[in-house]
Amino acid sequence: MKKTVLYIIDSLEVIGGAEFMLLAPLAEIHNSYKIIIVTLYPATTIHENFFFGDKQYCLNMQSRKDVLKSARKLKKIIKDNEVNFVHSFLYWSIVVARLACGKKTPHIFSLSTMMKDHIYTHKWYSRYTQLIDMVTYKSNQVVIAPTSEVLTDFNKAVGIKGKSRVLYNFVLDDFFEIQQKYNYTSSKLKLVAVGNLKEVKNYQVLINAFKFLDKLPVTLDIYGEGALRNSLQKQITENNLPIILKGSCNKIYEILPRYDAFVMSSFVEGFGISVAEAMSVGLPVLLSDIKVLREVSQNNALFFDPSSPKSFAEIIKSILSGEQNLNAFSEKGKIIASKNYTKEKYIKGLVNLYEETIQPI
Repeated sequence: MKKTVLYIIDSLEVIGGAEFMLLAPLAEIHNSYKIIIVTLYPATTIHENFFFGDKQYCLNMQSRKDVLKSARKLKKIIKDNEVNFVHSFLYWSIVVARLACGKKTPHIFSLSTMMKDHIYTHKWYSRYTQLIDMVTYKSNQVVIAPTSEVLTDFNKAVGIKGKSRVLYNFVLDDFFEIQQKYNYTSSKLKLVAVGNLKEVKNYQVLINAFKFLDKLPVTLDIYGEGALRNSLQKQITENNLPIILKGSCNKIYEILPRYDAFVMSSFVEGFGISVAEAMSVGLPVLLSDIKVLREVSQNNALFFDPSSPKSFAEIIKSILSGEQNLNAFSEKGKIIASKNYTKEKYIKGLVNLYEETIQPI
């Protein structure tokens, strides 16, 4: 008889990184486990490309004041369905799961970003979120981190109390299947960036850098949407920059091979899945010099200071002058991605961790 795993996440209305990492492996995991999905908040969107488990529940949480009430609801769901263990994603779902599981039900939670350097610092009430983590996190809970840097960051802020595991995020097979022989010989440079238009992605440094690249044969297309679209577009138009905001794209693996290199300028990342996707396709990557992106790329990238437009501009000039061997970056990147970021490798690591965690009810 299959064991039962319960997944809990804030919502599945919009599929971001954490939501994808929950849903994308479920069809394969369902071969071994019965699956229950719980969300804090209701959603109306139906995502036909994903398997949504054997049962679904919504706790209908209205605000953070409902945390204890939601935990009681979840505890009843766990009991009624004889759940063997719980896997939670995102901050408030993790907190609710901790309270519901207590000492009896094994609980695995997945970190998705830097906590000490981001979540605990970016808003006035952030110190309370750190305190809640310190109080609710117990030694019987298992931590999954997408990179060693994220785990180190959490350890500095809260302290690792029990079992922990670094499990790299994975890239869909589509990206590996579309690999082409990369051969950069052109005197032009077509760049691509992928990510939501928000402050942490730091597109501002790229816009400012392009002001130093006047008349050079370089362009940038940015795929993603967000609150900063209007302000970014205004700057692009006013300065007549060769940057296009392309909007959202559901099949980015079909788009990436059209470009010469990939760019990520983020201030903070937990993993940077679009970097791994670009490497899988065979694109060289130009990355902000932060520890997480050095880990994901295994230093096989051209790095720039995310606070310095001139730093990025100098990299572009070095490529156009022939100082950089983009072909070598491409070949090594494909090897790194194939070795570390496949779905098969992720699921194998996840199922092994599940088997280690399961305890009889």
